[in-house]
Amino acid sequence: MYRGNIFSNISIRWYALLWCIALLCAVKSTYAQDTSVIRSRNFGVQNEIYFNDSLWYFHAGDLTRAQQSEASTTGWDTLHYTAFGKENAPRGWRGVGWFGSWIRVDTDLVNKKLSLRINHDGASEIFLDGKPIGGYGKVGNSAREMVAMSARRELIPIWLPDTRPHLITIHYSNFFEVYANFYGFQTWIGDYNQLAPKIQTANQRFNYMLMCAAAQLILGLLHLLLFLFYPRQKLNLYYALFVLLVGINGIGIYLFYRTNTPVVQYFSQSLIDEGKVVMMWAAVMLLYILDYRKPPLWRRIALTTVCALYFIAYIYKFLNHIEYWVDYFALVFLICMMDGFWSVFHLIKKKQKGAWLISAGVVVVILLYYFTWDDVFHLWPYQLNSMRLLVMAVGELMLPLCLSLYLALNFARTNENLTAKLFEVETLSALALAQETEKRELIAGEARRLEELVRQRTAELREQADKLREMDLVKSRFFTNITHEFKTPLTLIINPAKELITETDDEHVQRYSRLILNNASRLLQLINQLLDLSRLENGSMEVNRAPLDLVALIRMHILSYESLVKQKEISLHFTSHWNKLWILGDRDKLDAIVINLISNALKFTDKGKVEIVLQQDDDLPGASFSFTIKDTGQGIPAEKLPYVFDRFYQADPSDTRSAEGTGIGLAVTKELVALMGGLIRIESEAGLFTAVLISMPYQVANAASEPILEILPAGVSPSVTVLEPITNIDGDKPLVLLIEDHQELRDFIQQSLKDNYRILTATDGKEGITFAMEHIPNLIITDLMMPHVDGYEVSSTLKKDVKTSHIPIIILTAKADTDSRIQGIETGADAYLAKPFEKRELFALMENLISVRNQLREHYSKQDLWFSNALSMPSIERDFITRVRSAVESHLNEEGYSADQLARDMGLSRTQLHRKLKDLINQSPGELIRIIRLQYAHDLLQRRVATVAEVAYMVGFSSPASFSASFSRHFGFAPKTVSAI
Repeated sequence: MYRGNIFSNISIRWYALLWCIALLCAVKSTYAQDTSVIRSRNFGVQNEIYFNDSLWYFHAGDLTRAQQSEASTTGWDTLHYTAFGKENAPRGWRGVGWFGSWIRVDTDLVNKKLSLRINHDGASEIFLDGKPIGGYGKVGNSAREMVAMSARRELIPIWLPDTRPHLITIHYSNFFEVYANFYGFQTWIGDYNQLAPKIQTANQRFNYMLMCAAAQLILGLLHLLLFLFYPRQKLNLYYALFVLLVGINGIGIYLFYRTNTPVVQYFSQSLIDEGKVVMMWAAVMLLYILDYRKPPLWRRIALTTVCALYFIAYIYKFLNHIEYWVDYFALVFLICMMDGFWSVFHLIKKKQKGAWLISAGVVVVILLYYFTWDDVFHLWPYQLNSMRLLVMAVGELMLPLCLSLYLALNFARTNENLTAKLFEVETLSALALAQETEKRELIAGEARRLEELVRQRTAELREQADKLREMDLVKSRFFTNITHEFKTPLTLIINPAKELITETDDEHVQRYSRLILNNASRLLQLINQLLDLSRLENGSMEVNRAPLDLVALIRMHILSYESLVKQKEISLHFTSHWNKLWILGDRDKLDAIVINLISNALKFTDKGKVEIVLQQDDDLPGASFSFTIKDTGQGIPAEKLPYVFDRFYQADPSDTRSAEGTGIGLAVTKELVALMGGLIRIESEAGLFTAVLISMPYQVANAASEPILEILPAGVSPSVTVLEPITNIDGDKPLVLLIEDHQELRDFIQQSLKDNYRILTATDGKEGITFAMEHIPNLIITDLMMPHVDGYEVSSTLKKDVKTSHIPIIILTAKADTDSRIQGIETGADAYLAKPFEKRELFALMENLISVRNQLREHYSKQDLWFSNALSMPSIERDFITRVRSAVESHLNEEGYSADQLARDMGLSRTQLHRKLKDLINQSPGELIRIIRLQYAHDLLQRRVATVAEVAYMVGFSSPASFSASFSRHFGFAPKTVSAI
C-alpha cells in the first residue's frame, strides 16, 4: 500500500512535468511563428538588416500606460510592410497608431550592443519590452500637435540579454505626405560597433562636402565683386553665377542627406533637380561667352528653351509629389555640354592662352556627372554613397578653379591697362583727402554744437524729473488723505446697514440693506488695498508678529467662500501637511494674502476645481512653508505673465472680460510677501490653469488660546435673494429684456421694474441676443462690459437683424466719456445711461422710448404702406415691409394662404412675425394679409380689370359674398360702387 502511494505520487509529478514541457513547447512554437530571428551572419556588408517587411502588428488609436508597459500584441492586426502609403495603409490607420514586432537574437548577439535605425517623415516613440528607448519628433493626434522629424542616420543602441522573444513597439504618427505614397516608416537592426564608425565617417565626408560648397560660394562672391569693380568684364558675372549655383547645389545635397526635417529634405531634393538645370544653362552660357563674347541668338534661345522646359517639369514633379520618372536629362546634359565644349575647341584653335584649362574643366564636369552624380554605370554601392558625393563635390571644384586661373590671366592683362591711370587716381585721392579734412572740421564744429545742445536738454529733463517727483509726492499724500477720509462715511454706511438687517423683519428692507452692506464692504476693501499700496511705497508698513495657527486661518477663509463655491459649482480642496501650524506671523497681512489669492482663483474659474496646498518648503534654509493655489480657470497668456504683479495691470482690459477687478490685489500680495521675507511666483497656461506659489520662512510659536476671528471676504454675500426671470411673456405690460452680468445689480433693476413691466433677464450678451431673437421684447436694457459679447456688439447685432431692428436699446455703463457714448450711438443704441444712474432717469428713458415707439407704430399703421414707394421708415424696416408685401403678392389668389405660411416665407416663427408687425405697424399677420387683398381688389375694380365676382377669386376669397362683406367693412362702401364710378 505504501509503495503504491509512492508510485502514484511519482506518476502525478511526471504527468505535471510533461504537461509543463508541452505547454512551453506550444508557447515557444507560437513565438517562433510570430518572432523575427536576428542572426549575426545576416548583417552582411552594411552591418544591418532591413526590418520593415518582417511580421509586424498594428493597433489603431492610443494605448493606456498599462497597455504600453505590459509588452503584448494580443488583439492587434498583423502587418507585413511598414513603409506603407495611402493606398496600402493598415486597417484603421488615421495618421497615428502603434506598431509592434517580436524579435530574438541568436547566441552570438546576446548582450551585444546592437543598433536600431528608423527612417520616417513623421514622429515616433520607440519602446523595447514596454520601456522607452528613444524616438524622434513629437507624436500627436493631429497635424497641429505633431512635430515631424527624420533621423535616418541616427542610431539607437539596444541590448538583448537572452535569446527569448522581445517586443519592439513604435508609437508613430504622420499626417503629411511629404514623399509620394510614404506614410509609414523603415527600420533596420544592425551591429552598433561596426555601423557607428561608418556613419561617423560618412558624416565627416558630408561635412567636407559642405566645405567644398563654401569654397565655391566664396569663389563665386569673389568674382561677383570683381564684376562690380569692373562691370565691363561681364565674363566675371556669368562665372560668378555658375560658381554660386554650384555652391548652392552642394548645400542642397548636404541638406538632403543631413537634415532631420522631412519638408527641408523634400525641398532640398527639388532644389537639386532644378539646380542642375540652371547649372547646365549657366555653364554652357559661360562657355559661349568665352568664345563668342556675344553668343548667337539661336543658340541662346535653344539652350534657354530646353532648360526652361526641364525647369518647369521639375517644378511640376515637386508640386505633384512625383517620386520617380524617366527624364533623359543625362542625354540632354551630354548634348548641351558637348555644344559648350565646341566653343572651348574654338578658343584652342584661336590659340587663346589658358584655353586648355577650360577644356580640362569641362571634361571633368562631364565625367563627374556620369560617373558620380547620375552614376550611370553603377560603380558606387550603397555603403560608398558618401564617398561618391565627396568625390563629386571635390571634382566640381575643378572647372571653377580652371576658370579662375583663366580669368586671372585675363585680369592680369587688364591690370596692365589700369596701371597707367594710377597716378591720376593718386592725384584725385589727394584732392579728396583735402576735401575730407575740411568736412571733418565742419563735422567737429557741428558735434560741439550738438554736445552743448544735449547738455541743455539734459538739464531741462532733470528739472522736469524733479518736478514730476514732487508732483508724485503731492499725489501720494493727497491719495492717502482722501482714502482716509472715505473711511468715515463708509463707517456711517456699513454700521446703519447692519443695524437695519438685525432690527427689521421686512424682507424688502433686509434685501436692500444687504446690498448696501456688501458693496460698501467691497469699497472698504478696495480703499484698504490702496492704503496698503501707499504705505508699502513709502516704506512705512511694519510687520507685527503674534502667535497664530496658519492652518486654521486658511481653513476659516476657505469656509467663508463656501456659498460662492456652491453657487459657481466649483470643487475647492485644501491639503495641509500639518493639522496645526503655530507660527509668529502678522495676521492682517496673511489675511490679505490668502483672501486675494483665493478670491482671484474663484473669480477666474467658471468650472473645474481650485486646489490649495500648504506644505514644508525644502528649497529655503531653516523652517519655511510653501503655500500654493492652483485653479483650472481661463489662465494667463505667456506674453502677459511677466506683468501680472504690476500695479493696476489687467491681463484682459477689454469690455468683454469675464471678471471685474482693479489690478491692485496681486500687486499688494507681492509687496506683502516680500515684506515678510517670502517669495512669490506664478505659473499659467492660457485656457488650462493658473498656479500661484508662495515660499516663506516662519518662526515656530507656542500654541495660544486666542481664537481666529471670522472674516467675510469682499464680494461674497452671506445670503442673496435671486429673482427668477419670468416664464410667461404673454401679457398686457410691456416686455423688457434686461442683460446684465452683475447679479446684484440685475436683481436690483428687476425688482425696481417688476411692477410696471414684464422682465426677461440674461446674464451675458450672447444669451441676451438669443432671448431678444426668440421673444422680440418691447425694450432692451444692456450693460456695456460683459463676458464674451459686450453691449456694443449686442446693440449692433440686434439693430442689423430684421427681427429686432425696431426694438429700442438702452446701454448702461460706467464708461461715461464722450468717445464711449459716440461708439454706443454708432452701434444703433437709442440711449446711453452712465453708472451710477438715477432710477427715475432710467424709468423716464424707458417710458419715453416706449412712447415714441408707440407713436411711430400708430403713424405707420395709418399710412398706405403697400402702394407707396417713398416711405418714411428706416431702410431695414422698409425692406422688411417690402418682403412681406412681395410674399403676400406671390400668393394673392390662394385662399388658404395664412399667417403661418407668411411666417415661414419670411424665415420667422409665427410669434416673432406677430410681435414684429404689431410693434411696427400695429397689425397682426392675418389682418395684414386681408388688408393687402382688399387693397389690390380695390385697385383692380378701379381699373375695371374684371367683375366683382372675378376679382373676389383673384384676391383669394372663397366666395363673392364674403368678399363683398369684408370689402364693405374695410372701405365703408360696396365693391360694385367702385366699378360703377
